[in-house]
Amino acid sequence: MGLACAAAEGVLPRQVSAGSKVTPRGNARNVLFYEINGAISHLESWDFKENAGTPRDLDVTRIRDGLYLSERLFPRFSDQIDNFAILRTLLSHEEVHFRGQTYVQTGRPLNLAFASEIPAIGSVVAMELEPQRRPADTFPTYMSFNLEKAFPGALSTGFLDPRFSVVDINPELAGQGAALDEPALELVEERWRLLSRLRDAQRDRLASFERKMASYESFYEAAHQLLSDERWTRAFEISEADRERYGESDVATSCILARNMLATDAGTRYVHICHPGWDHHKYIWDHSAKTNHYQLCAEFDQAFSALIADLSAMESPTNPGMTVLDETLVVAMSEFGRTPGALNNMAGRDHYNKVYPALFAGAGVQPGLILGETDSEGAVCLDTGWHRKEQPRIENIVSTIYSALGIDWSKKVHDTPSRRTYAYVDELGAPGWIPTDEISAIYG
Repeated sequence: MGLACAAAEGVLPRQVSAGSKVTPRGNARNVLFYEINGAISHLESWDFKENAGTPRDLDVTRIRDGLYLSERLFPRFSDQIDNFAILRTLLSHEEVHFRGQTYVQTGRPLNLAFASEIPAIGSVVAMELEPQRRPADTFPTYMSFNLEKAFPGALSTGFLDPRFSVVDINPELAGQGAALDEPALELVEERWRLLSRLRDAQRDRLASFERKMASYESFYEAAHQLLSDERWTRAFEISEADRERYGESDVATSCILARNMLATDAGTRYVHICHPGWDHHKYIWDHSAKTNHYQLCAEFDQAFSALIADLSAMESPTNPGMTVLDETLVVAMSEFGRTPGALNNMAGRDHYNKVYPALFAGAGVQPGLILGETDSEGAVCLDTGWHRKEQPRIENIVSTIYSALGIDWSKKVHDTPSRRTYAYVDELGAPGWIPTDEISAIYG
């Protein structure tokens, strides 16, 4: 788990202003972000383009006008794709994994001068939704699965208070079970009582540590509440039926647990799933290779399809008559795409940031939309797919997420440790000014 991240010092922002007049939608209770970490080939997935590097065994079929999908790679997802709006023309500032994945987690290009104070998007969400937490909400607002496998790992809260930290779950360990028997619970309570007495005895001396000590105590309180809540243990229960439907992979475990967290409705509102390993510079379509796109597409196809099917069938615990998918904005994307055309000299595809796609579903997204158009090679943007002439970027994905959760994405924080203004969505991108609009086109 990533609870240790919460031990770092944080500062609550007090000087906050709105940058421009925007109207957040507030159409989602939750956000589920599925990161295809390392970059899926958009050419053989959501923006299919036949070229010299296309394998001949994909069994590509026409789903509808403008949408072709491989039955070999996505036999189950073919039944779920109509739940999604597809945006095909994202542009990234970054073209290497560490920087690109940092960009995905924070919504801004990496700047080493003040990277340590930049919070993850989920931490900003946790801070903003803090007033909505109910007395019975013991689960962290921001949870992730397998982010430790991302190049930058699970990023911290930056200048925000540590209580808005992510809890990152290792799916391999979580799949082994998280049940605490009666002796274990008694030991937890005994240690909690001992810790409480030590804190009371040292109260005067520790008072001089002020915010640092308060952050530690907040962390301990949250951990104790979690371990004492039977719902936490139940959320890690995985049935044989779930295993059969979702698969045996780490991402399958991540998807099952993400579903359980949202269905439990115990405080978790922002979930980040990391599906690593897609960086196939060599042997991308080689069946004999140790890892390849066939293998990872199969993991995605089974796990993500089952997740969307379950969310669309589960009744919302808070909104009668709605499903969990109805109140959850789902976003699935990589940090960039892969090179168009023929394969490289190692039978793989390299990094490509000029155009790449994202999938959106739930929370009022209009199913079946295809936004944006690329050329016949999948290399150049022909139509941006929204109301701007500039291609949409990750900043616009972040605006869309904040807007869906009812968060004013034009906010700016002025009292950061470095005294640099922190914009929730930064209009000063790598090439200069960029639009920070939400991607409203996904709603039709």
